[in-house]
Amino acid sequence: MLVDNDAYHKAVEESRYLARFNNFLLERASRFEPMYFVTCYYCRNYEGDFLSKEQYRKRWDRNEVKKTHRFIKKLLKQCFGDLPMVFVIERHQSTNHPEWGEIKGSFHTHLYLGDVNKALSEEYSMGIVDEGLHELQLEELNLYPNMQRILNQEDYFGCTINSGRRKDANLTELLLEMCIRQAKWVGKYPDSLKIQRIKNDAFGLNFKRTFHYGLKQIEKEDDLNEVLDWKNSEFPIFKKI
Repeated sequence: MLVDNDAYHKAVEESRYLARFNNFLLERASRFEPMYFVTCYYCRNYEGDFLSKEQYRKRWDRNEVKKTHRFIKKLLKQCFGDLPMVFVIERHQSTNHPEWGEIKGSFHTHLYLGDVNKALSEEYSMGIVDEGLHELQLEELNLYPNMQRILNQEDYFGCTINSGRRKDANLTELLLEMCIRQAKWVGKYPDSLKIQRIKNDAFGLNFKRTFHYGLKQIEKEDDLNEVLDWKNSEFPIFKKI
């Protein structure tokens, strides 16, 4: 039974405030027309092996997660130029480890990225099609700063982009994947990274649902600084004109 008292009114007001603020963030993020929804899971080490207890301990340190965000941001900027992005931190539920007992849930990251093809086109003045870099030859990509290392970087199965193992894959997404996997917390393990294209309709409903999904752990005002990595994110409102 709801009680009409000061605590109740305060809770209602906070709920309304958060709803308004979430919609405000959505409007600002939608200005850079996010193209990709990326999830980074920090469940293994770089080579894909299980984590030690000390390694896992860092996975539930929010400051350590933000360091990884800063590194991923640097990698993306080096390879794709002025690419807007928003980082959101989400925590797994606490769990019982067979050896370590009850442990806190580690963090994973939701990353919203702008139009990668547009960023490439502006940075390198090349003709890029919306569906990906299908029209570009790998030899041309070798001219891009930091691209050579990505082309020759081996994945979990020992293959490279140049190996042609994934001929039907979108080349833009392959480059994006290998770029992010340079971060040691992501690394080679296949399940450590998931990249999804946001296919919007005229009203942007898919992005709205995807963005609100990333903010679902914001339950009170204090959560805004816990869930959103403001320092490494680039909302258009905060950019200097």
